[in-house]
Amino acid sequence: MQTDNPSPAHVLLVEDEPLLRELVMENLQDAGYSVFEAGDGTAGVDILRSDTRIDLLLSDIKLPDIDGYEVARIGKKLRPDLKVILMTGYAPSSLPAVLQAQVHCVLQKPFSLNTLPDTVAAALGG
Repeated sequence: MQTDNPSPAHVLLVEDEPLLRELVMENLQDAGYSVFEAGDGTAGVDILRSDTRIDLLLSDIKLPDIDGYEVARIGKKLRPDLKVILMTGYAPSSLPAVLQAQVHCVLQKPFSLNTLPDTVAAALGG
C-alpha cells in the first residue's frame, strides 16, 4: 500500500481480455492504486469523458471496437495531463507520431505483474 500519497492515483484500465483485466486490476489495487476498468475502447472513452478522476490510462492497443491508440489520443485531448501506458501482445510496432511524446511506454505482453506498479509509478512521475 502506498503510504507517501494520501490520495491514491486513479488508473483507468482498458483491456478486453477479462482474466488479464482482473489480474492487472488486482495487482494495481494491491499496490494502492484506485482502478477503474473498461472492457473495450468505447467504455474507456466514456469514463474519460466523465467527471471521474483519472491520472493514468493503461490500455491494450488491440481492442474489439476502437483501438488503444485512439483511446489514448482522445484521452490526451480531453485530459492533457493524463499519463499513458499501452499494452500489446503483438509484435512491437512504432507508435503513431502524434502519440510518441505522449505515451510513457508500451508493455509487451506477457509482462511481469511484479514490475507493473513500478512502471505505473514511473509514468506518474513517482
